[in-house]
Amino acid sequence: MREASSLDKLLVSAINFVVAAIPTIPFFFIGYWQIALVSFFLIYQVATAFTKTGQSIGMRALKIRWAKKYPIKNRLIFAILYTASFATITVWVFSPFDLLIFNLLIIQLPMVLTTGYTLHGFLAGKMYGIKSA
Repeated sequence: MREASSLDKLLVSAINFVVAAIPTIPFFFIGYWQIALVSFFLIYQVATAFTKTGQSIGMRALKIRWAKKYPIKNRLIFAILYTASFATITVWVFSPFDLLIFNLLIIQLPMVLTTGYTLHGFLAGKMYGIKSA
């Protein structure tokens, strides 16, 4: 077992994005897609927090589990903060995906490299995953 790498964490988020995006495809055509995507992602993450293991589909696909059994309070805080971080994929100020790139390169990557945690994992009680071989 080893701690999940930065790439592992990015891939988990990519898989979770796809899981959340698929059911919101109709909203892409009728409007409010960004709101639907972020809302569904929050529902998905809160539901995940209440599962026995707290593993998202992305974590399961990459054989990553939480390093220890975190209380439901921590998992709910993580779900809310992860959704806030995730929301940067749908909001932009100057150009498409500018907040996402800022979030990934200026906030998340330096945080992972210096502490080993994503910002939302750190704030939720130093939650981190470990990868099975």
